[in-house]
Amino acid sequence: MSSQIRENLQKFFVLGVSYRKTALDVRGRFSLTQMDQEALLRDAKEYGVDGIIVLSTCNRTEIYAHTSDMDLVTKLFLSYCKGNEKDFRYNGYTIQGSDCIKHLYQVCSGIDSQIVGDFQIVGQVKNAYQLSENYQMINSFLNRLFSFVFKASKKIKNETELSRGAASVSHAAVQYIKDKVADLESANFLLFGTGEIGKDTCSNLVKHMENRSLTLVNRNVERAEALAKKFDINYRAMSHLTEEVNKAEVIIVATGAPHPTLLLEHFENTKDCKLILDLSVPRNVDTAIDSLENVLVISVDELSEHTSEAMQQRLTCIPQAEEIIDDSIREFYGWLEVTFLSPVIVALKDNLNKIRDKELEYHRAKMSDDEWKRVEKITSNLMNKIARACISHLKDHHKTQSSPMETLNMIFQDPESN
Repeated sequence: MSSQIRENLQKFFVLGVSYRKTALDVRGRFSLTQMDQEALLRDAKEYGVDGIIVLSTCNRTEIYAHTSDMDLVTKLFLSYCKGNEKDFRYNGYTIQGSDCIKHLYQVCSGIDSQIVGDFQIVGQVKNAYQLSENYQMINSFLNRLFSFVFKASKKIKNETELSRGAASVSHAAVQYIKDKVADLESANFLLFGTGEIGKDTCSNLVKHMENRSLTLVNRNVERAEALAKKFDINYRAMSHLTEEVNKAEVIIVATGAPHPTLLLEHFENTKDCKLILDLSVPRNVDTAIDSLENVLVISVDELSEHTSEAMQQRLTCIPQAEEIIDDSIREFYGWLEVTFLSPVIVALKDNLNKIRDKELEYHRAKMSDDEWKRVEKITSNLMNKIARACISHLKDHHKTQSSPMETLNMIFQDPESN
């Protein structure tokens, strides 16, 4: 790999926090709302950042960027999250170049997910990519790289068992409920929040219930109503949240808010045993609720430890997925080399054509039309063969040159100038 391509790769980096190194409460301080993400993208554009993508999920908050100014991107990140520089130095990470590319592939394939093979992540990355594209913050490097990544992610899903079986945050929540709740049919369920994770949890939970004893509550009552009609279950407005909390034995919170939405005040006069699953980061269940008697609060991190047979099967598929990733990375590096050499190849062909045209013009008056056509065809074929040979040489050997243009100039230097 040439020094120029390495320099270009080193401009690509990710900084952020994830479940691997950072506890849930700390991850919550670094999460970014949709509004924060959009503001960060606007600022990055104003400061002239080449390309940037902001990803914020329950497992990680990461910023992928292609720019020479890592310090600027770090400052932008810290200006919009609640974490400070000291927290980030201790809990965060930055990865550059080839290591960052490998990390991105592992994230989008689900290999780096808290629940291995959780394929919700690729949809979240695509949404983050689309948001950056809306703000015109996707440069050619990011465009092509993420195209390769999404293609590899799809191939992994279709050709391996990495994402087969029930193993995601929503599936883990339902599996936990099935294991801990003695009688699903007699229990009353409340799902608070109907975003992507909420909808997925609702769908999975309904499959295991016959009496439809599930009520939806959402800040946007129209969304709750639409989902309730789809699954033939109940829904209530936010004004009835306390009432529904008191009635429910199992409460699932997936509101995805930047602050607690299920509060201690919603548990007034509640003495019944309750199981609460908080699927949000930062936590949307007030920590004060943890101390209530007869109430058990389970977080995303605790759910991830609730593994299943499907999870064990997925782990055996990682080597196959890694092979697909390595093949795709090699293809991307091939694209980088071709892109890097494209101006040189164009210049090479231009030089060859100038030489050919000059020689043909010199002999034009000495040839008939038929001879001219034959010579023109012969020289055209000859120039193409020379060009292909030179291009092949450049692709094979340019890595040892300080610059491919220097090699090209050396090939076509005027002998008379020496």
